[in-house]
Amino acid sequence: MEKILINTLICLMLLEFGTSFGQRNSDKKNLKKSSGSTWRLVFRDDFSGSSVNTANWAFYNSPGHAGNGLRRPEAFSVSKGLLVVTAQMINGNIVSGGMAHKMNYKYGKFEFKVRTEPDSSEATSGVILTWPQSERWPMDGENDMYETSTVGSRNPFHTYIHYGTTPHTQYHFQQNADATKWHIIAMEWEEKELRMYRDGKLVWTLNDVNAIPHVPHHLCIQLDAFKKSMTGVVKMYVDWVKIYQRN
Repeated sequence: MEKILINTLICLMLLEFGTSFGQRNSDKKNLKKSSGSTWRLVFRDDFSGSSVNTANWAFYNSPGHAGNGLRRPEAFSVSKGLLVVTAQMINGNIVSGGMAHKMNYKYGKFEFKVRTEPDSSEATSGVILTWPQSERWPMDGENDMYETSTVGSRNPFHTYIHYGTTPHTQYHFQQNADATKWHIIAMEWEEKELRMYRDGKLVWTLNDVNAIPHVPHHLCIQLDAFKKSMTGVVKMYVDWVKIYQRN
């Protein structure tokens, strides 16, 4: 009887050791896999100065979206650590703004913290996107990570992935959240998969390689006009932006 008990104890100890050893090996493999695919920060703007850093950003100075109003550098300001884009009527035109990051990236992680005021006129849409360096649209893609649309309440907002040829096609994901509140939006754009995050949570995955761009893009921030006139003033705020590349 004593011999049976001793043998049983030895077996239990060996089983526990084997399980623990196997788990440790599995943990090491997972850690190695994770650490080998981390994101490396390559650009960050906290908008902590008194104006936009034009070494990093280029302002639009052009007609507005689809010919509505005007895009002017004067629509941008920096205040209390926030980038502010303002849309308002000036001399009979909606004057708003857009600006583009001067660096282009093929794939990467794009992350930003943003909110957009409601618009009772339903005349404006806040959008943060990536646009192809080639300017070949739509065949080289457009990743609208954050787009409020003109719905006055800004709830919900949207993600659109444009691709193909004219007439182009698109994927759409509805972000069931209030864009007048602060949100952290992130897009992980890789060769075979595109992943969207909202406030740290994965909310949508796209793995149609035909819809995923495979050419360099740059980040753009825009408050677009969809009508010829509006009432009041509407602002979009960006707290910070970050861009990452794979190690």
